[in-house]
Amino acid sequence: MDTIIKFENVDFRYEGNSDLSEPLAISGLNLEINRGDFVAVLGHNGSGKSTLAKLTNAILLPEKGRVLINGMDTANEEEKFNIRQTVGMVFQNPDNQIVATIVEEDVAFGPENLGIEPLEIRKRVDDALKTVGMYDYRLHEPHKLSGGQKQRVAIAGIIAMQPECIVLDEATAMLDPRGRQEVMETVRMLNKELGMTVVFITHFMDEAVTADRVVVMDNAKVILDGTAQKVFENIELLRSVGLDVPQVTEIAQYLSNMGIDVPKNILKTQDFVDAILKVLEVQC
Repeated sequence: MDTIIKFENVDFRYEGNSDLSEPLAISGLNLEINRGDFVAVLGHNGSGKSTLAKLTNAILLPEKGRVLINGMDTANEEEKFNIRQTVGMVFQNPDNQIVATIVEEDVAFGPENLGIEPLEIRKRVDDALKTVGMYDYRLHEPHKLSGGQKQRVAIAGIIAMQPECIVLDEATAMLDPRGRQEVMETVRMLNKELGMTVVFITHFMDEAVTADRVVVMDNAKVILDGTAQKVFENIELLRSVGLDVPQVTEIAQYLSNMGIDVPKNILKTQDFVDAILKVLEVQC
């Protein structure tokens, strides 16, 4: 497989090398993310998931080991510009990423700083806003938008820089359910239709189940890594680290353990309904 992000035995602590009494935020991390993947990273607060996100973009640098982006070492200062062109970041609070007073000007900010010529910037801005469904708001003031709309503008600003990978660090945490849905639909479209690599940091189980792969972190380490079906089979382990599983998965496992012919790895409500209807049809 074609690897775009690679962690090689990475350690990181926020107090730096001078105070080794501080606990590691990332410990001995080995992880590869392939081009075109949609990876959800789960974990409770302090587990290391947001630190992992910032390490991918050279916002943070490892104390030990290496983070490679398309083979470029994030510790190499000369590669930092190329690394940040390759991996775009979207953060939790969209207000912290919006820098202009008009939507289209905000989306143009990144390409302008890359030195893109004006006609190309115009095209990128229009294409990016259309991609996230915000083109009709291009002349609006960002502060008058809803939370979900602001976050989609922030995503458009990253898309306009044409990165190969987008990392979203709890990008839906401050949004209402409608805003979360808007952002998730946009992110899934970027991955499935445009082929963009997505690393999605979240603590919402219903968001994680849509990913191709789920990585679970606890105490600075990866403790589970696999498909959503495989990861959410580990109900007791997930609960032991302060996480839950989708409710339908828990019910399906309970029924399966009771001897009812229902798959244990159901993740979505409609799949659960279909399984129950199938059981009822057999019994009738």
